[in-house]
Amino acid sequence: MKNKFKRLIFFSAHPDDEVAGAGGLMLKALKQGVRIKLVLCIDPAEPRFEWDEETERNRRLDEFKIVADRLKAKWSYLNFPHYPEINYTTILPCVKEIREFRPEIVIILQENDYHTEHQIVARIVKRAVWHAGRNAFPDCGRPHLVREIWESDGDRPLFDPNYFVDISDVISEKRKLFLAYGSQQKRKDLISAIEGLNRFRGIMYKKGKFAEAFKITHFFYG
Repeated sequence: MKNKFKRLIFFSAHPDDEVAGAGGLMLKALKQGVRIKLVLCIDPAEPRFEWDEETERNRRLDEFKIVADRLKAKWSYLNFPHYPEINYTTILPCVKEIREFRPEIVIILQENDYHTEHQIVARIVKRAVWHAGRNAFPDCGRPHLVREIWESDGDRPLFDPNYFVDISDVISEKRKLFLAYGSQQKRKDLISAIEGLNRFRGIMYKKGKFAEAFKITHFFYG
C-alpha cells in the first residue's frame, strides 16, 4: 500500500460503515502491523418491528465489538444522538480520540454520501482533524497533526477517487468480517452490494479483481 503509516483511525456513523468502506484496507494494514482504532459516533438504537430500540442498540454494539476484536483494534463509542449537531459537543470528543491515538491517517465515509448521518459525521471529523492540530483545548490532550484524511465509498460510490487498494487477497476475509454484522445482512444483501462495487473498482481501474476506492486529502493546517 502507498503511504506507509503505523496508525489509522476510522470514524463511523454506524456499525458496519468501517467494514463496508475500508474493511479490505484494514485487513491488509493489520497484516503489516498497523495499529487500528474504530470510533463509533452515533447511537445505533432504533425501534424495529422485530424488537425494541434497546435490543437493537445492544445487538449492533455487540457486533461492532466483535469486528473490532477481529481487527485487533481499539474501539470507542461516542453515543451521539441521531442527526447530531456540528458543534464543540460533537467535535471535541473526536479531537480527544485523535489526540489520544495519534494516527497518521483518519478514515471516514465520504462527505458527499446519500446518508445524512454519514455526511454529518464526515463534517464533524474534518473539523476535529483541524482542531486536533491546534494549540487549544488542553483537556483533549496534546496537539496532533494528522497527515491525511481518507474518504471511502459509502451508500454512494465516490465520484472522484484518487487512490485504490487492491484487496483481492483479502476479499474472503472481508466477507467473513462483514458477516459479523448479521443484523444488517438479514435486512439487505449488503455483502453482494459491497463485493460488486469492489469488483467494479478493481476491473475498471485495473487494480486487481477487487479494490477499495478512496479520496485522499493531504490535510493543510493554515
